[in-house]
Amino acid sequence: MRDAAVDSPTDVIIVAFHRPDPLRTCVPPLLQAGLGVVVVNVESDPEVSAVVRGTTALEVATSSNVGFAAAVNAGVSAATAPVVVFMNDDLAVAPEAVLTLGGLVSDGTCSVVVPAVTTAAGATEPTISALPTVDRLLLEWALTPDHRPQHMPPLGIQKWRRPSRRERIMAASAVMVACRRELLVELPLPTAYFLYWEESEWFWQLHQQDIDVWYEPAVRVQHQGGRDDVRLAKAELLSRNAVRCVRRTQGRTAAAFAWPVVVLWSCRLLLTALIRARLHPSERARHDLGARTAGLRAACCSIAEVW
Repeated sequence: MRDAAVDSPTDVIIVAFHRPDPLRTCVPPLLQAGLGVVVVNVESDPEVSAVVRGTTALEVATSSNVGFAAAVNAGVSAATAPVVVFMNDDLAVAPEAVLTLGGLVSDGTCSVVVPAVTTAAGATEPTISALPTVDRLLLEWALTPDHRPQHMPPLGIQKWRRPSRRERIMAASAVMVACRRELLVELPLPTAYFLYWEESEWFWQLHQQDIDVWYEPAVRVQHQGGRDDVRLAKAELLSRNAVRCVRRTQGRTAAAFAWPVVVLWSCRLLLTALIRARLHPSERARHDLGARTAGLRAACCSIAEVW
């Protein structure tokens, strides 16, 4: 049971993938603050179940790894509060942050709102992003790094933006997102990706319906896992799903133009990994080089996503 969640104005949906330790730190303070908590236990991890058991949080278990979007949607189906905040399980977040985001949605200030996200070291992660058009893919993925080089002007690059005040934005990462539950019922996260790019299609859908999205820098959460990890499967999915996202949002012609951009982006990443491996040989460098090679291979094969 989760008695405290029934009357909560906001439910927190945490997608938990075999990481019980962050839940032990995160869940109790959220419940004590009067928030509802729904833990989506991916692959029915018994250690995650043990953390949830005995609390008023609700566990929604999946028998397999259904992917981030499907996990969020499962959590939304179980949520009861009018406002939901869905998030990764590797965030360090204070209840006040969730209450603030939920309040902005509840009082009608924002339809959708995301916080500023920091790394474990305190640096601000790229959170704001552009819509997945071909020109933006070229500018923001293929030609520019995640972090703005010192002394380089912003050049209108969305991922380099760090507003100091609340601003309306086009799209963002889905590390943590607050919105009304009815919105996610009507426009669930698309499940055609497994991981990566599902939020880009979702924000595209919001933009098409003129639903406002806001960035709130006064609310900061710490992403303990971070986004800079390089893994083979991640590199492959990022490349393939980029073309898939363009096809699903803008059609085959746009996807055909997006494909060489994704290949160029993958080439840049591979070249960077190769230079680092030559200058600073290590097991990590060899691992990153292998992942970037797989990413380029997946990018070349993603021409199949056009059709």
